[in-house]
Amino acid sequence: MKKVSLSIVALLAMNTFAFAGGDFTTPVEPQVTIPEVDESTGSFYVGAGYTYINLDASGNFGEHDGDATLLLAGYNFNPYIGVEARYAGLTDCLENTAIYVKPMYPIGDAKVYALLGYGETTFDKGPSFSESGFQWGLGANYAVTENIGVFADYTNLYDDTGFDNVAVREDVTVDTINVGVTYTF
Repeated sequence: MKKVSLSIVALLAMNTFAFAGGDFTTPVEPQVTIPEVDESTGSFYVGAGYTYINLDASGNFGEHDGDATLLLAGYNFNPYIGVEARYAGLTDCLENTAIYVKPMYPIGDAKVYALLGYGETTFDKGPSFSESGFQWGLGANYAVTENIGVFADYTNLYDDTGFDNVAVREDVTVDTINVGVTYTF
């Protein structure tokens, strides 16, 4: 009787697997999702905008500011890194020429970015003075359409003692506020 009871219990236990809804003879294929890879190798862009340049010295050299035209061209290797060349000038006594590495972080249609590079700042009010060195900036770009974007950023062009050895004891800071439009090819 004990063997019959165990046999019935074993049959009932195996029967519950049959009602669980599985076909044990058919292999199950796993679902594999292949992510889309952007095949583009990068994008070239150009832009133009408005720049407010400010030179501020702590002593007799004084404060000078002006409005300027900003021209830029760059290449984005991928959504996270690019290079950019800029020229700000054409209208006032201050101008700047620079090249930057541009790390970026995309957030939807916008990107926040940093500018890290080397440039030369020139002050031309009578005699011409210039300084070159490390420059940095922070900004954001918003894609209005697939090819057209708008941007705003701040760049620090110079922050040291003296400017072209003219005002050796003065702290001199040159920075800009920039707004403009870019076109991506």
